[in-house]
Amino acid sequence: GDVYKRQGDAGVLKISEVPLPVCKNNKECLIKMEATALNRADVVQRQGNYPPPKGVTNIMGLECAGYLLNNLGELENGSYKKNKRVMAILQGGGYANIVKANVGEVMEIPKNLSFEEATAIPETWITAYQLLYKLGKVKKDEYVLVHAGASGVGTSALQLIKDIQAKGIAVCSSEKKIQECKKLGALFGINYKEKKEFSKEVQGKNITNGHGADLMLDCVGASHFEENIKSAADEGRWIIYAFMGGYNVQNFKMTKVFTKKLEMKWSTLRQRTQQYRDVLVESFSKEILWKFGEGLLKPVIDTTFPISQVIQAHKRLETNQTIGKIVLKMSLIHI
Repeated sequence: GDVYKRQGDAGVLKISEVPLPVCKNNKECLIKMEATALNRADVVQRQGNYPPPKGVTNIMGLECAGYLLNNLGELENGSYKKNKRVMAILQGGGYANIVKANVGEVMEIPKNLSFEEATAIPETWITAYQLLYKLGKVKKDEYVLVHAGASGVGTSALQLIKDIQAKGIAVCSSEKKIQECKKLGALFGINYKEKKEFSKEVQGKNITNGHGADLMLDCVGASHFEENIKSAADEGRWIIYAFMGGYNVQNFKMTKVFTKKLEMKWSTLRQRTQQYRDVLVESFSKEILWKFGEGLLKPVIDTTFPISQVIQAHKRLETNQTIGKIVLKMSLIHI
């Protein structure tokens, strides 16, 4: 079964039967799903504004955790439960009982993690890792501004920032979220609902004392654009990876970015080449994944829903009250 996508509000989601995915070659594999997780991109896709890449299923879901399948016969006798427990990053298809993944994007689950914990890692943590390490070149003692600090990417990024001994600044919409971010390692928190000119806080004596943010992870876009320019340090790095606050900046003057000599990058993970994604997953697996097994890093889960309650799960995400990831348990669907 799968959650078939039509465009609109959360109510358009429904469970339906579709043909099983077929592997084209030995670079693809099948996974018996046990859990998947929601991403903001799922909502945007559901609304019709983020179509999957060409050739990718229109079933939503960018990550998964489950058992690696050697053959479909294992589903009949349940022997798949003796197979490797794996998690994977996907370009689509995660809201399904059986999913096809690229072998290079599959990782073995650390023994101490459940399927629900594991599925909260691939898309979110690899995105945060890509933004901080590969694109942002984060260094020890730098100030790093993280928008949507309590989001999936935000809660992951803040832990990675602490791990490398940089200084995390979480920008959130409530005091509750700020407190949770500080538990995860943020040194500072700003409630942008109360401090609309949050750059004054960033530049203030209690945070960077006029230095500004060396690196900014921005999933908001237009609505915070001017404040981000003011928040940045000279020669700061600014990575925009989503547009939750819109993508049209009114009366934008390039001189403001020019004067500060800001380095701006734009990033998406879903639209990257297969080779890029494979190399990124391999690098993440070597450098970061072991830290989950040691308990140094942890996926943050907001709520868990059975797949039958996928509509409620999407509605929960759209409240913007979540802290960490929303997980869908898949084990309630059977072939």
